[in-house]
Amino acid sequence: MPRVARSQELTMPVYLVTGAAGFIGANYVRHLLEWEADAEVVAVDYLGFAGNRSNLDGVSDRVVFEQADIADLDTMRALYRRYRPDHVVNFAAESHNDRAILDPSLFMRSNALGAQVMAECSRLVPVRSHVHVSTIEVYGELPSRSACFTERSPLNAKTPYSAAKAAGDQIVRAYMQTYPELNIRMTHCANNYGPFQMPEKLVPLAVTNLLRGRKVPVYGDGLQRRDWLHVTDHCAAVHRVLHADLQPPPPEAATAPELLPIFDVSARHEVTNVEIARRVVTALGMDPSEWIEHIPDRPNHDRRYLIDPSKIETQLGWRPVHEFDAGLVGTVDWYVEQRPWWERILETKGELGFDWGAVRPGHVPSR
Repeated sequence: MPRVARSQELTMPVYLVTGAAGFIGANYVRHLLEWEADAEVVAVDYLGFAGNRSNLDGVSDRVVFEQADIADLDTMRALYRRYRPDHVVNFAAESHNDRAILDPSLFMRSNALGAQVMAECSRLVPVRSHVHVSTIEVYGELPSRSACFTERSPLNAKTPYSAAKAAGDQIVRAYMQTYPELNIRMTHCANNYGPFQMPEKLVPLAVTNLLRGRKVPVYGDGLQRRDWLHVTDHCAAVHRVLHADLQPPPPEAATAPELLPIFDVSARHEVTNVEIARRVVTALGMDPSEWIEHIPDRPNHDRRYLIDPSKIETQLGWRPVHEFDAGLVGTVDWYVEQRPWWERILETKGELGFDWGAVRPGHVPSR
């Protein structure tokens, strides 16, 4: 049975991790229990579209699981009061650009209001540290004249998903400066890949299609460039930020956001979408010329974004350890070996690829 206590007699720190049944959150919980074998973990997830309780199989007896919506202030405040967490990591978010185009309201609730509720709970029931996990996409599309985004770059989100995340970022930035005693931090991550990712995203969609005799769909010309980061490296960065000894933001941070406790996380590995598809096909011993198809692009598709991790490298000493080629092959192998895991998802959710040539204007998916 989980050992999370309900009293103030705890000797080990309590971690409250939201989005814990999602891709990155579940990976973080698993690594946290390796890094800190005696950690007391409260795993929170409302088990929405991308939440999957089975992502915690194998460690479920070492955590307390709470099904809850982070945008519900009363519920989350009650959980804070019940468990008195020392550390909070908010991974919870709706994160798929395609679904956000069809149903943006759900994304606004989780990504914007949810971020505010979590910050408010950490203010009302004080914690030692709180990390708000965000995304590279809040910076928008990288101009051709720019090498990369940094923590000083303005937020310029252009899709419903990234705009909702940017709204959450703005709220958290306001909390950082209005309540400096709160000790809240933020990360922006590059595109993650690795185990337990929903097969709606490019890498697992490619693998699961190919294993079922289907081609890999690539939007448009496939030359959209993305910055790729192994999920384990991302989790290690978040944990490093969570435990960093940081000073409150100085007054100068009001006009210099790079002085806020915000850290961009990247492995500096940029690859086009079509090249990712080719590598997955090749890793499975198949011919890319036969197994890739170009389909209509989604609306308002960012062409390129890349972030500079220099701040987290120099200030906190974090470095990625996963070499991309080996990491991608290992990820493909994981999906090959875990076929029952993703087949159950497809049985429940149905086909997860989008055909923008067939989507009707104003259509909202029933799922």
